[in-house]
Order: sequence, then structure tokens, then C-alpha cells
Amino acid sequence: MRRFLGGIVFVALFVSVPALASAQRRAAPRPAPRQHVGFALQADWGSDTDFGIGARAIFGLRSLFPKTPLDAHVSFDYFFPSGAAGIDVKYWEINGDVGYRIPKVRGNLAPYVGGGLNIAHASASSGTVSASDTKAGLNLLAGTTFGRAASKTKPFVEARVTLSGGQQFVLTGGVRF
Repeated sequence: MRRFLGGIVFVALFVSVPALASAQRRAAPRPAPRQHVGFALQADWGSDTDFGIGARAIFGLRSLFPKTPLDAHVSFDYFFPSGAAGIDVKYWEINGDVGYRIPKVRGNLAPYVGGGLNIAHASASSGTVSASDTKAGLNLLAGTTFGRAASKTKPFVEARVTLSGGQQFVLTGGVRF
């Protein structure tokens, strides 16, 4: 009986080892497509905050959504709002947005639309009295880049509406690298 059971175990191992070995020989997964990280310098005009300057980083989201042309935009804008005489007013925003690149547009335009989150901070001081407030809000945006696809630097323009938080309309223009 032991010989019979030993023979069955031997045959089972002999048959299953090649199958186990072939299961280990899978093709190596393809590396994720290399994503370009872009940077931009920008100038802003806000309906409530006047002139501003800022910077942004643009990350492709192809590794997360291979068939959808999405980009993440992270920006910081520092505005120079005008205040009454003797009052020092400061205002800045941090925006985290996702833009959908509209495909198949002819010419040198690359339009996008999207939305995201906004954190706006305002402060004012006059002598020994000061006040500040930070609010979170939602953005809706639309913009386009100009120039040939092969170019490393591209000008862009963008319009953004903040629905809550900073609650303003912002026009932005700059150069992406």
C-alpha cells in the first residue's frame, strides 16, 4: 500500500512540476509610459484681487487613465490686491485641478476644460489690528496652449471661476516649460 501511495504522489509531482514551472514563465509587464512633468510661470488677473503672479506644475495622468487625456494642474498664485489707505491686504490661492485635453483639434491650439479644488487665504492688517481667513472652494476652468506639439515651451491662457472659497473670476496667462 505504501508503494502504491508513494507511486501516486510521485506521478502527481512529476505531472504538476512542469505545469507549475510554466506558470512562472510569464512575460514581464510593460513599463508604464514615461510621463512628462511640465512647469509654468504665470501672470494672473482676479476680479476681486487685481494682479497676481504664480507658478504651476502639470502632471500627465496617462498611467492612471491610459485611454483618457487627463492632466493634473497644481498651482500657487500670489495676488496684490488694493486696499484702503493704511490697510495692508494679502491674498493667495493654491489650486489642484484636473484638465481634460480636448482631442482632435486642428491647428496649433490644445484646449482643455476641467475643475478641481481651491484654497484661498486672505489677510488684512492696520496697525495692531489684523484679521485673516482661509476657505476651500471648487474651480471650473477652461484654457488652451499654443504652439507646435514638438516645442518645449508653449504659451497658455486659462479662465477659472471659483464657485466657493475665493469666489472670483481669474484670467491666467503664461509659459509652460
